[in-house]
Formats: sequence, structure tokens, C-alpha cells
Amino acid sequence: MSRIPELLVKLLCGVFLAVLVTPWVVASAPPFEKQARADTNGVSATSISRSKILAVSKQIDALVLKQLNEKEEQLNQSASDEVFLRRIYLDLAGRIPTIEETNQFLASPNKNKRSLLIDRLLDSYGWVSRQFNFYADLLRVKSRAGNVMGQPYIDFIKDSLSDNKPYDQFVRELLTSEGPMLREGNGAVGYYLRDVAMPEDNMSNTIRVFLGTRLECAQCHDHPFDKWTQRQYFEMVAFTGGMGYRLQHPDSEYSEEIFGLRKMRDEIDPQVLRVLRRIVQPMTYGISGTGTGLARLPEGFMGDDGEEFDIVTGKTMFGELPLVEAEHPSSRKSKRVGKNPQVIFGAREVNSREKYAEWLVSADNPRFARVIANRLWKQAFGLGLIEPVDVIEDSTVASNPELMDYLTQTMIDLEFDTKQYLRAIYNSSTYQRMSTGTDVVDPSKYNFNGPIVRRMSAEQLWDSLLTLTVEDVDQRQSAQSRMRYLTPGTGDIYDEYERLRQMSVEELIATAEELSQGDRRARKSMMAKAERQKYQAEVTALKKRMAVKMKKARKAGDSSKLRQLRLEMSELAAKYQKNRKRNTFLRASEIASPARPGHFLREFGQSDRESIDNSNSDPAVTQVLSLMNGVIEKQIANNSSTVLRNVFKSKEGKKLDAVFLTMLSRYPTRGEQKIWRKDFKTNDNKNEVVADLIWVLANSNEFIFVK
Repeated sequence: MSRIPELLVKLLCGVFLAVLVTPWVVASAPPFEKQARADTNGVSATSISRSKILAVSKQIDALVLKQLNEKEEQLNQSASDEVFLRRIYLDLAGRIPTIEETNQFLASPNKNKRSLLIDRLLDSYGWVSRQFNFYADLLRVKSRAGNVMGQPYIDFIKDSLSDNKPYDQFVRELLTSEGPMLREGNGAVGYYLRDVAMPEDNMSNTIRVFLGTRLECAQCHDHPFDKWTQRQYFEMVAFTGGMGYRLQHPDSEYSEEIFGLRKMRDEIDPQVLRVLRRIVQPMTYGISGTGTGLARLPEGFMGDDGEEFDIVTGKTMFGELPLVEAEHPSSRKSKRVGKNPQVIFGAREVNSREKYAEWLVSADNPRFARVIANRLWKQAFGLGLIEPVDVIEDSTVASNPELMDYLTQTMIDLEFDTKQYLRAIYNSSTYQRMSTGTDVVDPSKYNFNGPIVRRMSAEQLWDSLLTLTVEDVDQRQSAQSRMRYLTPGTGDIYDEYERLRQMSVEELIATAEELSQGDRRARKSMMAKAERQKYQAEVTALKKRMAVKMKKARKAGDSSKLRQLRLEMSELAAKYQKNRKRNTFLRASEIASPARPGHFLREFGQSDRESIDNSNSDPAVTQVLSLMNGVIEKQIANNSSTVLRNVFKSKEGKKLDAVFLTMLSRYPTRGEQKIWRKDFKTNDNKNEVVADLIWVLANSNEFIFVK
């Protein structure tokens, strides 16, 4: 960009720490209270009266204020509507608000408009998208893990959020899941399939995610820093003993077809056989076995209370309760140790996974409610009452113990309704304070004068830039556009699974033979190419006609007509861009999980989903280059973007306001007006000035940080 040095000066001269002033509002904005309700299927955020939730919010404030008074500290100042608006959209919807949403909120005289906005966002698909990213990090969700499809698991999480499924029920369904992966509505089995044939790792992850305790060390020896022993570790593993990950046993509903194919594999053409494997293998993945309640101590067991390969019965960590009466097989059978020591020959199922789940999610469990209450508090404030959130020991003390106890009990009293829990937090006066901008060196000594300033997550930044680029970003993608099917047909993956499941061996082979020839793919590719060429020809013709009209408007000096034509041109370009790159302009929750290496999301710290909570918001040079030279010019500062169309809609003298409202949810300060209006007056190319302004704001701290 030719004006980058000058723009950098402007960036350093005040946009970073721009002072928010109370703006005048757009009088023509639609009434805030008449905005349409949002689009989730579950229980509405208003299912519990606002007065009851506000009572919880006030108690949160009272407990925070009590500790602040004891420490001789004060709450931060109350946040302005502009600051609150942008923050609540980022925290609840995972993106910045649109200019229409900004104008509607700022124009509303309703004294309860903040609370109304919180309810609306909690019932939107934006909230589902935001919370999916939270759980995807926590549960290491991937679109494909090895040979296992992740889409059913992704759908289960999104459906659970959309239905506002209670958190304890959600976790219970994960831990007790069984059956085929591709059966519609059965995606919870993805929790175990994420750790195929690794029951020890799965148990460690379960306890860390849901109970905030790290047991990894105890897998190999007694924990050096906590009380857990190696034997206790494997007693926990025993609850999932005997679980299978492939539905190939004699009771499988498709065992006849699968074993029929095995017998015939020498008779099938190798290329056809490869296609058959691609079709059949995903159909065999699933979870079987209710749990034997038995596990085997590992080779080289180092504890004092057992020997290697001894069989242990499932017992809980806290209280060491034997929840199941597991039946030990005969000594002759149990002594057989195969390649996988955890396969205990002759062990019988005793429904130990159900007992395991009941114990873990119980309100009586000392850590289950506390951990999720603390994790969601951190999501809102940027810091947990207990840090780290997954290292809770008997000696752990929260930074505000009384508040932590209250939040834990609130989660239980709300019957693990996380939507209502967040509703109470976001309605609190504590949350609606100005953020603390100084570094918190010791989390245990922070008293929550307000939320802390933090950088946007990769997903928040991507989704916010997307909001500047296209309209209607809060859309869930259909199965057709989300993944590669079992076969390259046009049906939903679950319908495709049911269709293939009903096929005989001969029909499966015939399907594989047709696919191996590639005819269907070739036809589909040719049709797509022809459709693109036809669309491009129509767009080119329309552009030519518009250019002629714009030339006439310039000659006639009709600025109003020219502005209207530019807007029509922008909308045409946006439609073309969306059609041409329909899989590019999607929210982070709707693309591959995680994004491919090198993608904007990965550059800005999205988790690789290999370990729990592995995302980061650390700055890097590549991020600066990406914003300065990549996404801004290619996606935002062009005629097809939402922000440019907002400018085209604006009257002369209001273009500066349109950019600031779209990007920062506020009006420009007097200093900013002075700088940029001078540019608008002295530069004949107004579009260049707008592009420069967009570039400066998008690279500013005010845009990149959640305040």
C-alpha cells in the first residue's frame, strides 16, 4: 500500500487507545425491542424470570464488592454502552456487532436494553457457534481423527448447545454413548472414538476436563505432587473396561455384510476393493460394551499395592467407592495377556460406564460443578477464580473462596443450565465494568475489579473480520456443504449411511464398481464448471450495463444516483464473491476443525486439537503481516465487503461514521474526525481514503483486543 508510512503514523497517534465518547445516535434505527428473536431450538434464555437471574447477579456483585472492600480496592468504572455492546457480542456471539445491531442498541432508550441484548444473544446461533469453539478446544474435537469422521461428534455438540441441553446430561451422554458413529443423533460416541484404543488417555482427559484434576503422572507411577497412586489410576480406567471401538462382533447389525466382503476380497478387483473399504470402514466405527468394571495393572507396575498384570475393579477417585460388583473371570482365562493387556478374556459386562457417568456428574461430586463454573467464569472475565482451571488439588484455594462456593452452588441450583449461569454472570455489574488493562501477575491476588483486557481468540478475530466481509454470518452449514460423504452423492451423510447399511454384499460391490470408474465425479465436476462459467458470464454482462449507467450519472452530476449505483455494484460483487468462495466465508465453527495449517485461524493461535485447551493468543510477526498485507486488502477493503457497502449507503459527510460504527461500534472522536475529514477533503479518491481507514482500524489494538 503506497500510503503505509503515513497510515502507521496515524495508527500510532491515537487509534490504539482511542477515547470512547458518548455518541449521537442514528434516529432512524429500528426500535431495539422489536428485533426478531433468535434461532436456537432449545429452551429460551427467558425460561427463568429475569428477576430471579438478577438476584444471582446481585449476589455475585455483593461477594466481589465484599472482597474488594477487605482489600481496600474499588470496582472499575461502569462501561459505556459502546464498550459493553462490543464486549458482549464478542463474549456471547463470538464476533463484533454489525452496524445495524450497533445502531439499534445505541438508539434504544429502554433501561433494560443490556439485559434484553444478553437474552437475545444467548438464544442466537452466534452463541452456539461461540460455545462450540469453547468445547472444541476442551474436547479436542477434529473433523477427522485418523480414519474416524468427526462430523457426527461436531453435530452432537452443536445440537446439544442449540437444544440447551443441561451440562450434566451432555457429559453423561458422552460417557455412556454406544452404537454406530454414523447413526443420526449418535455423535456422542465421538468422545471415545477421539481416543481409539487408548482407554488410559481417555480417562486422564475425562478427569482433567470435567473434574479439573491431572492424573497423567499416575499412569506410570504414583503421582509425585498429589495423593493419587498408580493403582487408583487403573481402578478408574476399569470403568471403561471391555469397551470396543469397531462394530465387527457377531452381534453387529451389519456383520453379515462385512464378513461377506472379507470372504470375497480375493475375488474383487483391487481398485474396487479400495473404494469398498472407503465406504464400509466408516460404517463399522462405533462404541460397544457397557463396561466390565475391570482393568489390568500395566507391565512394570511400580506401586506397592499390586503386581503387574493384576486385575483391579473400578473404584472412584474421591472416596474410593466400588460402584460396581465386577465379576472376575476364571484364573485360567484372566491370566492370558495378549498384545493389549487391557483385554481381559472372559470378563462380563456389568454396565460400569453408566455407574462411572452417574458418579462423575453427580451434584455430590466435589469438583464437577466447581470446574465448569470456574471455566465459564474465566470465559467471561478472562481469568478464573482458580488458576490453572485444571489443576485443582485438596490444597487449592480460589482467589475469592466465598464467590467460588456460591457459583458452584448456583450451577447446581440451576440444574447445570449453562445458558442461565452465563446469563447471571453477564448481567452482573461486575462484568459490566471497564476492563482492567494492567497485567495480572498473580491470578490468586486479582479481586475482579472488572474483566481483564485480552486479545481476541483466533476464532473471534476471524469471525469479526467475516462480519466486515459478508452478511448473515450466523448460519449453520448443512451436511451437504460440511463434509465429504461416504460416497460422492448428494445426500446427507446420515441418510447415506442408512441407504448403504440396507445394501446387500452384491449391491455394495456394484456401488463400489461404479464409483471406482470415476464417472459420477467427472460428471459432477463438469456440471459445476459449466454452472460457474454461466454465472460469470451473467456477472460480466451486468457489470458492463452498470458501468454505462454510472458513466451517465457522472456526466449528469447526479451524486444520489451514482451512490445508488455504487451500492448495487457492491451488492453484485458480494453475491459473486459469496458464490465463488462459498466455503471461504464461513465462521470458524463451520469450517474444518481445526483449520488447515497456514490458515488465518492457525496463524492466530487456533488449537491443533491434539491436547486440551491448546489455543493461544500470543502475538507474532506473521499475524501482523497477515493483517497488513493479506486479509484486509483481499476481503475487507474491496467493493464487495459489508463495510464498504455500509459506506456506499451513507450520505456525504457520514462515511467516516459508517466505518467507525461498523468496525469499532462507536462514533469517531473529535481528534479522529479532524484527521480523517482532512483526508476526505484533500483526496479526490474517496474510496482510497476509506480503504486506508479500514486498514488502520483493523490493525489497531482497539479492534484486536476485547476491552
